[in-house]
Amino acid sequence: MIRRALVRLVAVLACAVSLPAVAFAQPAAAAPPAPPESLPMSRLWIVGGGGSTSLLGDCTDCEERPYTHGGSVTGIVGRSINRRTDVGAEVLWMPTTMPSGDDVRITFLMASVQFRPWRTKGFFVRGGMGMAFVRNWLATVENTAPPIRSRAFGLGLGTGWEWLTGRHGGAQIYAAQHVAALGDLTTSTGSVENVMGNFWSIGGAFVIR
Repeated sequence: MIRRALVRLVAVLACAVSLPAVAFAQPAAAAPPAPPESLPMSRLWIVGGGGSTSLLGDCTDCEERPYTHGGSVTGIVGRSINRRTDVGAEVLWMPTTMPSGDDVRITFLMASVQFRPWRTKGFFVRGGMGMAFVRNWLATVENTAPPIRSRAFGLGLGTGWEWLTGRHGGAQIYAAQHVAALGDLTTSTGSVENVMGNFWSIGGAFVIR
C-alpha cells in the first residue's frame, strides 16, 4: 500500500513539473493587426495627376457656343484635418486652342476641401473656390502681340474613388467640373461680353498622405 501511494505521488509530481514546460514550448499566438484607425495619421496630403478636359464657352450674345477639348494637369498640396477631411490649395492647368484659332492657357487656383463619408470606403467628394487666370494669344497674321491676361471667379466640384496601395501612398480616379466667370474677353474676332467657361474633366492621380 505504501509503495503504491509513493508511485502515485511521484506520477502526480512529474505531471505538475512537465505542464509549465509544455506550455512554454507552445508558440505564442500572433497579435491581431491593428485597425487603420489606431495607426498614426499623417497630416500631409498631396495629389498629382492629369486627365481629359472639355471646355464649353457661353456668353450673352453668342450665336454659337465655342467648344474645345484637351489634356489638363491637376495638383493639390495640403493637410489632413482628420481621417475623413482634407484641405489644401488646388491647381488645374489646361492649354487649348479655341475654334477661332486663339491659343489659350487656363489656370485655376483654388482653396479645396475633400471629404470621405465612410472611413472604410474610397468614395470622396471635393469642392473648391478661388480664381481662374486666362492667357489668350490672339490668332493674328503675325501673332507677335503679347497675350491678353484675364482673371475670373472660379468654382470647382468633383467626386471620385481613392485606393491606398501603401501606408502613405495610393491613387485615385476623379470626375470634376470647374466654372470660370470671365466677364468680358478679347478674342481675335473682337470683344465678347459676359463670358462663362464650363470645364468637365475625368482623370487619375497619385496620392500621398
